[in-house]
Amino acid sequence: MNILLLVKERKKAGFGGVETLLKNISEEFKKRGHEIDIISRNDDLRLKNTIRSVFPMRKRIREIMRKKNYDVIYTQDWNMALPLLFPYPLYRKKHFTFFHATQQGKALPIQFVVGALMKKRLLTGDRANQKRYGAKLIATSVDMNRFKPLHKKRIYLGWTNKPSEVITKEKIKEIGKNLKIPVLIAENIPHDKMNEFYNKCKIYVCLPPKQAGGGVTYMEAMAAGIPRIVGNMYAEGYKFPFDKVEDFHGNLEEAIKNSKEKNYRKWMKDSKITWKRHSEELIKFFTKGKTNGEN
Repeated sequence: MNILLLVKERKKAGFGGVETLLKNISEEFKKRGHEIDIISRNDDLRLKNTIRSVFPMRKRIREIMRKKNYDVIYTQDWNMALPLLFPYPLYRKKHFTFFHATQQGKALPIQFVVGALMKKRLLTGDRANQKRYGAKLIATSVDMNRFKPLHKKRIYLGWTNKPSEVITKEKIKEIGKNLKIPVLIAENIPHDKMNEFYNKCKIYVCLPPKQAGGGVTYMEAMAAGIPRIVGNMYAEGYKFPFDKVEDFHGNLEEAIKNSKEKNYRKWMKDSKITWKRHSEELIKFFTKGKTNGEN
């Protein structure tokens, strides 16, 4: 099977959930004898604006398909799917897309339209989008050879300073001070250095917003062997076996204090949260969709 992956940009490859997903499924596809090419709208095609690039993208995709007639066109998120859908669908039986999270702001209605048009040719990594669009749920994963225990002493309360987190740096520092645990904050750390960060933490806190996607940060921390993790019910947090907290303003400190040690890495292995499984489910979905038309 020849697969064309269309992504927004590739310059940040390896520095986020979407890029990590693409890297790992590409490797798994190749192991199974499938050919896969990744083309970036922003970098390879030099088309930046989502709306203005719709018609130039349609033209470029047609040119690409004339040179190599791909069996599957796999677009990442609504902004890459849009050019294949408007003003009328191109390559309907070959086109599949994956929603990573819920769009915010003015683009949300466009995501809803794309979701409605893709129907059962839409996949997602989180249950909110599964319910919202009727998408096929295929859980994301993490490279457990890359994120693993380094058998070093863990002393810190860890937290990653991202704009999406629903607590602040000041709040986590205050909690660390109250609990007499040194705080380690990940800021501007390259993704290939994050395993070292996780391995310094004996407790890790991650509180993504409601619109977050598939919980890659949770899985990295779990794979790295952090023994105590506190999260919330978003970004797939509801299904992971760590300690949950909802009212983080009132009881986050108590949740951290009372959290119990667990072998999260073993749970991931037992639950088969792997890129191998993810990629096998994708190929099965592509094959079924091509056979059944609208799936």
